[in-house]
Amino acid sequence: MAGKKKTGIRFGKPLIGMLFRTNRITMINEEVLLKALANGRSVILCCWHGRLLFPLHCFRKRGFHALAGLHDDADIVSQIGEKMGWHFIRGSSSSGGKEAYREMVEVLSSPGQAIVVTPDGPQGPEHVAKVGAVKAAQRTDALLIPITGHATRRWEIANWDTFEVPKPFGRIRFAFGEPLEADAESSTEKLNSKLENRMISLQQGNDAQLIS
Repeated sequence: MAGKKKTGIRFGKPLIGMLFRTNRITMINEEVLLKALANGRSVILCCWHGRLLFPLHCFRKRGFHALAGLHDDADIVSQIGEKMGWHFIRGSSSSGGKEAYREMVEVLSSPGQAIVVTPDGPQGPEHVAKVGAVKAAQRTDALLIPITGHATRRWEIANWDTFEVPKPFGRIRFAFGEPLEADAESSTEKLNSKLENRMISLQQGNDAQLIS
């Protein structure tokens, strides 16, 4: 296991770079993010775990933060991501969650920060959003923005979810959804349900647009 982990960390960055560079990438509605950051607004970018590779590559070298668990796979992803210019907050709903939440709030309390989270990670259920992102947004007035990616040519790795890895020489569509304001006085559960629905709708729509 240690050898596989070391190999994954060593070759992960160049492999991901090669897979994405050999695809034609289209960014849809990115101005939603750029406008928020330009206005000094902090944002939480919400992506389903199965599409995590798309923001990992598309937001490289931007100095963004991401939330990652404490398990071995997250170790590999975080160490690869750090080589790509990411900053990682470690913890999940099952382990280290309180510490990770406090660090998220601290980061988001500064103007113009961005954190990528996978609300159904680290172990599912698939496409069921946990409330942590919404709670952090309510506390810090951060803007919640759904994001997703899809590739015409891909491997689909089945685990608790379906994890998508682009194959070379295809097309990738990376999309930003409608932002969600998280008013501190609103119901956390209702906001979380709205976020979940927007994420599902965005992914379904983006997948369909790429195929058509």
